[in-house]
This record gives sequence, structure tokens and C-alpha cells, in this order.
Amino acid sequence: MSALRAVPTEGPDDDAAGHDAAVLDLALDTAPVAAPAGDTTVADELDEQGELDPRTDPESLTLCALMWSAESADTTRVATALTPGDFAGPAHAELFTIVADLITENRPHDPASVAAVIHRAGGGQKDAPLRRVLADVVTADAPAVSAAHYADIVLSQSYRRSFHIAGQRITQAAEQGPEEELFDYMVQLGRQQRAAWNRLGTFRSGGAAAGEGERS
Repeated sequence: MSALRAVPTEGPDDDAAGHDAAVLDLALDTAPVAAPAGDTTVADELDEQGELDPRTDPESLTLCALMWSAESADTTRVATALTPGDFAGPAHAELFTIVADLITENRPHDPASVAAVIHRAGGGQKDAPLRRVLADVVTADAPAVSAAHYADIVLSQSYRRSFHIAGQRITQAAEQGPEEELFDYMVQLGRQQRAAWNRLGTFRSGGAAAGEGERS
């Protein structure tokens, strides 16, 4: 039996066992470990990406396909399934937020419309790196009909990254958490990973697989 399948599903006895209580009051969660303020910016991301070719980057390809796609069913499915947290790059996450908002509001979401949203936000020179990323994404040359295909890859990579995050939280709990709460916390993380796996499966089966969390 795989370790993931061995994770117990939530049942009626959980309340009696106190599983609904906050486990480990250490501000532990499954979000990525935040970098110190000012350490990660779009400009920093560009430096780290180096010679990254948008034509081979699933995140760039997903955004490119979404912006050029006229298939409302596919774009709506992707826009409601993915979340900014599924994107490893903060600039890509920010662009996805803009594109997804335009799609869900049934407004044009082509590159010019996305650029207009950035311009109207009044970021000025501060948004120059984001506009540069947008220009790179547009050149990814992704087929508009492939938005769901590339979104599947992004979601798959996000799912795998979530295990790295869970591992970080387990390590933090092992160092800081009361021992009587450690197992419950591990089970809690296991349930969240099971939910993430189910989300990926739902998307692959043709569903929307609505992502957890809110767009910011």
C-alpha cells in the first residue's frame, strides 16, 4: 500500500478525537516558506531565469495559449482550475491573476488587454519587468487550443512542489512542535496532499478542479 493511500480519510470520529482543533499553534501551514520582504521581485526572477525559453516553459505556454484562445469553455476551465499559487514564478502568477480575472469577467483577455490592465494599475517604471515578462510570454507561440494541455503540466508541477513544501513543514514541526501533536499534524498534511491529488485528477478527467485559496 502506498504511503499516500495509507493516509486516513476524514471521518465522523475526527471531531471526537479533536482533529478539528488547530494543530501545532506555530503558524505552520502548507504555503511556501515566504522569503524576507524585498528578496523576491519580478526583476530578481528575470535574473534567475537567465536564458529560459518561453517556448519550453509550461507556465509561459499556458499564459500564452490563454491570451490567444477564443474557446471560452477551455479558458474558463483553466482560469477556474488554476490559482496563482500553481505558478512557480511570481511574475507568471501575477499575469495569471490578470488573465483569469478578465476571463471570469467575460472581458477580452488578449495580450493588449492584459497590458492595458497593467498600465491602468499605475505602476509606472515599477511594472516594467512585468511588462517584459508579458512580452516574453506572448512570444511563446503556444497554440490557442492547447491551453488545457499546458495547464495540466503546470498543475502537475505545482502538485509535486507541494510535497517539497509539506516536507519543509514536517521538518519545522519536528523542530518546534509539541510531540503529542506531531502525528496529527502529519495526518493533516497528508489529507491536504490527498486533496491536491484529487484536484489534479479532477482536472485531468475534464472537470474544473477548482483550486484552493483565493487569487490576490
